[in-house]
Amino acid sequence: MSWIEVKAIFEKEPEDWSPFIEIFGKHGCENTLQSDSPPTLSSAVVEVEGSAQVVEALLRDLLSEGATEVESRSLIEENWEENWKQFFKPRRVGSRFVVRPTWETGELGANDLEIVLDPGQAFGTGDHPTTRMCLELLEKYLAAGYTVADIGCGSGILSVGACKLGASRVVAVDTDPISVEVSRENAKLNQVQFEAIVGMGVRALPEQGFAPCDLVVSNIISATLISIAREVSPIVKPDGIWIVSGIIESNWDDVLSAAGRSGFSLLEMIQEDGWVAATLCKRP
Repeated sequence: MSWIEVKAIFEKEPEDWSPFIEIFGKHGCENTLQSDSPPTLSSAVVEVEGSAQVVEALLRDLLSEGATEVESRSLIEENWEENWKQFFKPRRVGSRFVVRPTWETGELGANDLEIVLDPGQAFGTGDHPTTRMCLELLEKYLAAGYTVADIGCGSGILSVGACKLGASRVVAVDTDPISVEVSRENAKLNQVQFEAIVGMGVRALPEQGFAPCDLVVSNIISATLISIAREVSPIVKPDGIWIVSGIIESNWDDVLSAAGRSGFSLLEMIQEDGWVAATLCKRP
């Protein structure tokens, strides 16, 4: 496997890195590296069919947000992956999940749920606060037998987690074909089964025999959460759950307002490193 490195270069260090980190995440790059002299933020996109268009859009968005310069270059597999391996170790998330890359091993407790997946191919490895908070909320609010929709599935980590928690059926959706393919691979790697579909949000879900579902999880950017709130509401059962994440703290009020207008009430909001995640309940 080969990679395309994408680097944003700045004349001076931004006061807030989070908008640029969010841009990388929007295009499937959860894991970023910062460096100084000059200040840079970089990540990599796996080099497959369609990745050139992803890189082009990523470069454009970084420049529009205020990067002084952007650049990309191809990397051979061992250079990028060996560079990442020093940063990724088994990580405990919540009280039961243990997330690890394939090259690491770890001991598990009797009640632990292991998720195995590698960084870099699509958003979601458990290393980013938005993903960790989603897993924590899933652990708290997902009951065995639930039907679950994962809107904006990225790497499929949340769908894997839902299956491990005992969901009876999980459908994962993403607009990015790379993410959907990675999700399918991660389902096999973790020996779970869920449907992964390329499509536009709620509209891509199966028309028969699925909705309304017990729980929807969406770890995507704030603007998208706001825009899909009215579409999510009809596919959630009364008293069902919508877990949202990927929200910069300054955008939280707007997301909550959109959810409230669409029939949801707040059950719980958590924060980490300037990011917000929340559990919302569909009002009967």
